[in-house]
Amino acid sequence: MSFLLKDRDARKRILWGTAGLGVAGAAIGLNLAILRNLQPIRRHALTMATNWSLYGLFFLTNREAILHERLAKKESLHLRPLLSARETDEMFSSVVAGGITGGILSFITFGRRAAIFSGIGFFAVVSAAGQYSFTVWNRWRREKILRDMAGRQHGAVIESDANGLFARMGAKMRQLLLVDPISRLPDWFPLRRLSSTEYRGILELRREEVRTELNSLRAAISAMDSREQALLSKLAAYK
Repeated sequence: MSFLLKDRDARKRILWGTAGLGVAGAAIGLNLAILRNLQPIRRHALTMATNWSLYGLFFLTNREAILHERLAKKESLHLRPLLSARETDEMFSSVVAGGITGGILSFITFGRRAAIFSGIGFFAVVSAAGQYSFTVWNRWRREKILRDMAGRQHGAVIESDANGLFARMGAKMRQLLLVDPISRLPDWFPLRRLSSTEYRGILELRREEVRTELNSLRAAISAMDSREQALLSKLAAYK
């Protein structure tokens, strides 16, 4: 067990695992006490948390010791540490530690040697299931990290291509804005840009037309006034 004084990661796994099992035990004890109406509720929750914490401490310490021994043996043989081999060592360590813990707890609880084998089998299966679940989750997490890294790299390439595309599009837009779009139209198209002189000439022509219309209106109004005066004069003569 002296390796625990040097291996900081192993100590963290033991402490966090023990704390997690303690919290889980407290939650289960609290719910059972509420459902079964066991009083006092706090005492049952603390008892369950203590039992689960002790199980977790004993199990995780044995697991880390077995795992450290297997890894040290492979290191002494200069074997290359593979990920699959690491997962196999973790599974073996969890099953053996679970069996040892289950056997001891069953003997302490029931006091019969016959209960040892059932405790070994049950806790070994539970430990194997837990280790398998953790391994599957860890693989999924690694694959997700690799996919995210590949996606960021691919996104950087796409972003670079997109920036180049946007730059080319911006250059084309500036070129289109600098060139008069109407000048690109064919000669037969009924739309063309007028020069300042042509526009002034059209305005002068429209002004002359307006003046002509105004003069015509004035002449018509004068004629109507003349006829009105003549009629008024005739009416006055009749009276």
